[in-house]
Amino acid sequence: MTINRTEVGHIGASVYFFKTFRFDVFHVNGPLTRYLTGGAIALPSPEYDLKSYSPRPQDRSEWGIGNAFINANSPNMIRLAIFLARCSLIPLILLGSWYGWQLSSEMYGRYAGFIFLTLWTFSPLVLAWGATICPDVAAASLAIAAICCFRKWLIAQNWTNALWAGITLGLLPLTKLTWILAFPIWIMIWSLISCCHYCQSKNHISSNNNQVIHGLSEINSFNSFSLKYKQFAMILLIAVYMINLGYGFDGSFKLLKNYQFRSQSLTGQPITGNISTSQTGNRFEQSLIGYLPVPLPGDFVQGIDTQKLDFERGIESYFHGQYAKHGWRHYYLYLLGVREPLGVWVLFTLTLGVTCLCRSEQSKFTEDILLLLPAFALFVFISSQTGFSIHPRYIILVLPFLYLWISKLGRIFERPRLIPKIIVAGLLIWIVISSLLWFPHSMSYFNEIVRSPWHGQYFTKENPPPLLGSNIDWGQNSRLIEKWYYSHPQCRPIYLDCSSPEPLERTGIIFSLPLKERKPGWYLLGINELFGSSNKYKDFQCKTPKKVLGYSIYIYYIPETEKKEK
Repeated sequence: MTINRTEVGHIGASVYFFKTFRFDVFHVNGPLTRYLTGGAIALPSPEYDLKSYSPRPQDRSEWGIGNAFINANSPNMIRLAIFLARCSLIPLILLGSWYGWQLSSEMYGRYAGFIFLTLWTFSPLVLAWGATICPDVAAASLAIAAICCFRKWLIAQNWTNALWAGITLGLLPLTKLTWILAFPIWIMIWSLISCCHYCQSKNHISSNNNQVIHGLSEINSFNSFSLKYKQFAMILLIAVYMINLGYGFDGSFKLLKNYQFRSQSLTGQPITGNISTSQTGNRFEQSLIGYLPVPLPGDFVQGIDTQKLDFERGIESYFHGQYAKHGWRHYYLYLLGVREPLGVWVLFTLTLGVTCLCRSEQSKFTEDILLLLPAFALFVFISSQTGFSIHPRYIILVLPFLYLWISKLGRIFERPRLIPKIIVAGLLIWIVISSLLWFPHSMSYFNEIVRSPWHGQYFTKENPPPLLGSNIDWGQNSRLIEKWYYSHPQCRPIYLDCSSPEPLERTGIIFSLPLKERKPGWYLLGINELFGSSNKYKDFQCKTPKKVLGYSIYIYYIPETEKKEK
């Protein structure tokens, strides 16, 4: 049970929230998951160290608090706390599974539910990040519940369904700030579906020559539209209320001009110098719009500013052997292409073909809007944030809508033809096998385009990894290093360089950092360090590793004879 690098910050935010009930740490994420993980981490009564706290958002003190918490407790205590915290988020993920089953079965038939559950359960990205306290899978899971409740209201527009649609919509930004996009997305969905229904009813009415019926239809249509408008407005208002309630109305309705921002987008000033000392500002301070009260919590608004600042200043990113101080627009398209099982893309192609070629599917355009519009809008937005391209977890929000849409192939099993059934069933089995062959190292998963678990387990200078960062190694394999160290007492001395969130010295591992002048011994190198931009380990890139731990920790051996020859 090893934490990853991002979990360090979430641990810091969770323990800080549990001790202070404040939201100003790690405010680039909503507090919903912290309500669960903070209490779970506190169950074994660990030691707390909040000395690293800073009130300045740019200091990102969640990382200091998280590291201090790890150092203040024993490795066993940390493992117990992180285990309980991870377990606390399982109900949210199961909630998405239940709603996904229900939604796909209602839209496309009972077999569609099995297809969705297969894709969702065995997705390598969901398996990898669902086993952490990062909120991405929980946010995707709640999105399934939200779109399911919204669809129920679209079908049966009553005040009860509107209430649940509003509650679930409000929970989304409380889990992940990116879901503030749900508001314009829901508005677009409602507008498009309303326009489609209005056009259909217009065409039906215009074909009727009875003027009395025509007039009654217009009145009923107007009354129906008025009720829809009121209920939809209530959905949005309830969602805003839920966001404020989640933050305890802390800083709600603060005037826009009273905020101090740091991002270029909200200050109107270019970012210069050290980010920790950059000046604050507010581009709305002298305008009339600055006097408008913002109907959102203060830390929620500041979190949007801080997240925007992160992307504006940029972080060194890697793509196919090249480093840059920015990301790439095509990064997540490529990432999905190599990190989703190939069977998923074959099913996606079949779904696209069925949708475009079958008239029965073309007549159900409104159902496709409900799933494809959120997927497309999220994908475009996430891809447009090119300040850095490191984390695959950002794109997880798109996956449930993709899987729900693909699940329409379940209708094939309701038809008499056998060959289509065999093809779809075979592809699902391929997906499951492809994913499980990598488990429990799903964080390092690549599909067969890049490599397979039984062939080409390591990358070299001639065949560099296509992606790095948390696509392969995010410190999650520190426990494997510990096990290998104690099971190979003959392998000494040890030279180690990897991104471990936990200090390996505390587990009793004795090692040294590799020197520029290579000495005989065993070298354990994380893949991010091995192929780092500094190229300090380029001499190892041409060597064949003795072993690879978890597809991310490369073990090399330099014997005495090789040293003497050099």
